[in-house]
Amino acid sequence: MTDAKDIDDSLEFLRYFEKYTENPDLGALVQDKLSADKQSLDLRNIKLKEEDFQSLADMEPLCRLTTLNLDETGLTSSGLKHLVGSKIFSNLENLSLANNNLDDEGIFYLSKSPCLSKLKNLNLTSNEMGMLGAKVLFAAPFLSELSHLDLSYNRIEPLGIKSIASAPEKLKLCVLNLRDTCLGDDGLKQMAKHVRLEELETLDLSDNSITFSGMEALAQANPFPKIKRLNLNNNPIGDDGIYAIAQSDGFSGMEELTLINSTLTADSAISLGESRYMTGLKLLDLNNNEVRAEGVRALAKSTNMKNMENLDLGENQLGPEGAVALAESTNFSRLKHLRLNNNSIGDKGAMALAQSSTLTELEALHLENENWIHAAGTKAIAESESLSSLRKLVLTLNVIGDEGAQALANSRTLSGLTNLNVAGNKLSPSGDNALIHSTVLVNLEKLEIV
Repeated sequence: MTDAKDIDDSLEFLRYFEKYTENPDLGALVQDKLSADKQSLDLRNIKLKEEDFQSLADMEPLCRLTTLNLDETGLTSSGLKHLVGSKIFSNLENLSLANNNLDDEGIFYLSKSPCLSKLKNLNLTSNEMGMLGAKVLFAAPFLSELSHLDLSYNRIEPLGIKSIASAPEKLKLCVLNLRDTCLGDDGLKQMAKHVRLEELETLDLSDNSITFSGMEALAQANPFPKIKRLNLNNNPIGDDGIYAIAQSDGFSGMEELTLINSTLTADSAISLGESRYMTGLKLLDLNNNEVRAEGVRALAKSTNMKNMENLDLGENQLGPEGAVALAESTNFSRLKHLRLNNNSIGDKGAMALAQSSTLTELEALHLENENWIHAAGTKAIAESESLSSLRKLVLTLNVIGDEGAQALANSRTLSGLTNLNVAGNKLSPSGDNALIHSTVLVNLEKLEIV
């Protein structure tokens, strides 16, 4: 039951907006977007004017806020200037200012705020911050309390990242997102030389034009002794870059490694498989590389894969031989999510997966796009006792035909499926109806057939 004090507080809150708010429309909007406990305000995607931000700054009842989201509100540096000294910042733990127009001047105002001593999470993604903005931000007193910082899609550049070293106190960051921040190899070399983040566990360096040179510097310096999750997507790191990582004891605690579109071949898989340090990987994403069957065989025979739960080898020219290597491996017994899209594994590969005595814990299996799986491969999956734990099966853009659809519709071993996607298989109304009206797939929450 609501006690008297809560009622009084609520009444005072309503009276404020009734009597004192200069902009009644904004007041009504704030009340609508405010959480019931008055601690969270989410205004994302609502376009506001500078005077609106000034009005927000003057709304004293918002001083209880612990979470404020102003993503894509049109916030500019001049608008932020009104907020930084406001009481509504005084108890914030989570502040998101993504997709706005904050330049270095705005970051300067933010860095000088006297009211952010409790801030834990700050999101500044997709603004107009440059190296000067990064420099003043890393000198901000409140930064020493942050655990999560997202600076992605800004122009931090090498000199900006070097500024971490000038932080007034040791940073406690656990998560740092630097995606597409123009770092390049020079940025990683500056990071290797000047940065040490003792508590960092998650780092996103994707889309930064990083090559072997930058990765070698980072691997040798070991600036993140507790790193567990590393995202290097869309960087031309190459096999030499992966070799440098795999040979570094600085990555011995790695649990998740994502390397989509990183110009890798079978040699990278061999490096990961033979690494003395990367023995605890739980997630490995190598989508859109050229690992081929040779690389899969190297992973399949490595005990480094024994803890793997999520493996993505999509678009790697595996062929049926790659699927067979996975199916026959004894090192993937904990695998729950497997993606092999665009690999031409054919019916032979599908049958091998279905007959595997190891892949018995799979919950999600993605075999979409140009795998050329026909009715025979689909029937093997539908009848597989090994795949009885599947909850999600994706067979988009194959050639399963009505016969394959019927096999799935009648599959008692796949009765636990909650998500099935067979779109793009050119099924006739007969195949569609078999799935739609299946009396076996009774747990389906999502069925896609078109």
